[in-house]
Formats: sequence, structure tokens, C-alpha cells
Amino acid sequence: MSAALSAAHRAASNRLAAFYFFYYATVGAFIPYWGPYLEARGFSALQIGAAFALMGVSRSIMPVAWGVWADRSGQRMRLIRLSTVVSLLLFLAIPLVGNFAAVAALMLAYSVFWHALLPQFEVVSLNHVAASGADYSRIRMWGSVGFVFAVLSLGPLLDRWGMLPLPLLVGLVWLGMVGTAWWVDEPPAPPRAREARGALWVILRRPEVMALLLVCFASQLSFATYYNFFTLFLERHGYSRGFAGLLWALAVLAEIALFWWMRPLIQRFGVRNLMLWAIGGTAARWAVTALAVDQLWLLILAQLSHALTFGAYHAVSVHYVQRMFPGQMHGRGQAIYSALSYGAGGSIGSLMGGWLWDGVSPESTFLVAALMALLGFWVGWRRLPR
Repeated sequence: MSAALSAAHRAASNRLAAFYFFYYATVGAFIPYWGPYLEARGFSALQIGAAFALMGVSRSIMPVAWGVWADRSGQRMRLIRLSTVVSLLLFLAIPLVGNFAAVAALMLAYSVFWHALLPQFEVVSLNHVAASGADYSRIRMWGSVGFVFAVLSLGPLLDRWGMLPLPLLVGLVWLGMVGTAWWVDEPPAPPRAREARGALWVILRRPEVMALLLVCFASQLSFATYYNFFTLFLERHGYSRGFAGLLWALAVLAEIALFWWMRPLIQRFGVRNLMLWAIGGTAARWAVTALAVDQLWLLILAQLSHALTFGAYHAVSVHYVQRMFPGQMHGRGQAIYSALSYGAGGSIGSLMGGWLWDGVSPESTFLVAALMALLGFWVGWRRLPR
């Protein structure tokens, strides 16, 4: 490989890493604190769960629609650039409206464009990686760094200023994502073959594909409770908002370490074993969170398990999807994975968590999440290919 080509590949990897940094910094500014923000505006746990569920409905549909368009047009970065701008403008309108219906409607509207971003950027990233031979996990790791940066930066500010400035703070981070979206080039396209009629449905009916999607659905259904209610759960047990941010950051620091070593771990243990350990560890993590939240050392261990329960899960899922769906279906494959796991799973998990929180107890939300993850482990153990 010539020096000029090697430098070009390094530059492409740096641009991918920068987008991941700001994308996940935006997620880190939003996810841990959005539930407390909505609570500060006077909404109930059931309303909070319903608002997140509406976003989940969008995430169940829109990634597939955007994926079809991107696969056929080949203009993934054009879609990503447009989506970053439109979703930011819709998000910044949320502080301007007062009632729950308007807030929920704006969350749904911005999520229509927000959910175009990650599945298609994963395809962009993986195609760049395939051309350069770079390590995907070490590029994606910078997203986790961005998440930690945002969580640690915002926690003390929100303790001092309260929750109401949150949308503007998230918007400032989001601007970095808008800028870096114009910095990333379209990747080299994979070889295109003529697509047989109904080929996508043939792939989706394969037992190993259905098993993978069910495992991912169960994993992210269980994670919805964590995303929506973990900070509120900690505050209920006497922890400060700043300390909650530290626990979120600790989890993602563990994830960063895992991403650094992901390639040799996959080569040594295989994707099936790592997926089973991840989903089994997820069940144990939520059970510990529910039953031992007042035991700080156990809570810290549960957060450190994020390296396995999300880091390994995510890296292995992306590898699985990229291999199960051929080149001309990469966009749809990643979109279907996102729609069923983060979309349908997140939507159902959000509604279920809000109902359990108000109707039964906060602890029950995490215990039921553990049960859902355990169901995913059973499906994976029975059906994922060796």
C-alpha cells in the first residue's frame, strides 16, 4: 500500500471516529437525563415511557424505509447530512411547547430523521473499513469516548442549573455531529450483484437470522428500562444526578476498553459465545441493579458489565448482520436490525417500564427486564449458529 493511500485511509478513519464521537456525545447528553428532564416538566413515568415508546415506533419503521432508499440510491452520506440538520431543528423546538402531546409529537417528528443516521452510518463505516483494513471496533470506540465526555460534562451543570436547560445543551453537542457529517466521504461501494426477486424475504426466513433478530429484540427491550429510568432509579435511592452521570460514564469506559480488544476476542471466542455471554450477563446486570442498588460495590460491578452487555453485544451484532445480508442489502440489513431491536424492542420496553414503574414498583421494571434478557439468552442458546 502506497504512503499516500495509507494516509488517505487514516484520514478516512479519523473522520469516521469524529462522527461517532459527536453522535454518541449527543446520545450521552440525551439518554441519561431526558427522563429527569421530562419529569421536571411535570410528566408522569407512564407519560415518559409513552413518549419514548413513540420514538421506538418510529425506530421500528423509519430505518427500514431509509435503508431501502439508501441501498437503491447509494447516497448514504447525503441522507445522513440532511437528517442531522432536520432532526436538530425539530429537537430544538421542544422547549418552545408546553403540553405533553406537543412534546411527544416533536419527539416523534425528530426521531423520524434521527433514526436514519446510525444504521446507514454503520454501513458507511464498515465499507470504509473493508477498503482500508482498519479495525471497526477501535473506530467505534470514539463514540463511547464522546458519550463519556457528554455525561461527565453535563451532570455537574445540571446539578447546578436544573434540568430545564438540557435541550439547549444537547443542541450544542449536536452541532458537532452536523459539522462532521459534511467531513465524511461516501465510501467505496461494494460490488453490486443483481438482486433476485424476494431475496430479502429469503434471508429473513433463515432460522439463524430470525434467531439473531429475536436475541437483539430481547436485549434492547430490556435495555429500555435502563435508558429511560436508570437515573431516576438512582435518584430515588438517594444518589445525586452528578453521581448518576459518573455511573453512566463508568459503564461506557468499560465499553471503550472492550472495543479496543474486540477483534482478538472475536477471533478467540467466536461471535456466538460472545453473544450468549452478553445476553446472559444482561439478565444478571438488571437483577443486580434491582436488588442491590443500595450496595455501591455491586452497583459498580453491574455498570462495569456494560463492556460485555452492550459493548460485546453491539460489536457482535454488527458483524452478524454485515455477514448475513449481502453487499447490496447492507443498508436494509442494518436498518432491520435497528428497527426490530432498538425500535420495536425499545418501544415495547419503554411502555412496559413506565407501566411497571407507576403500577407496581421501580424495582419491578428492572426485574422484568432481567427476565426478558433471559428469554433472549434461551433463544440464542437454542438457535444461534455455532
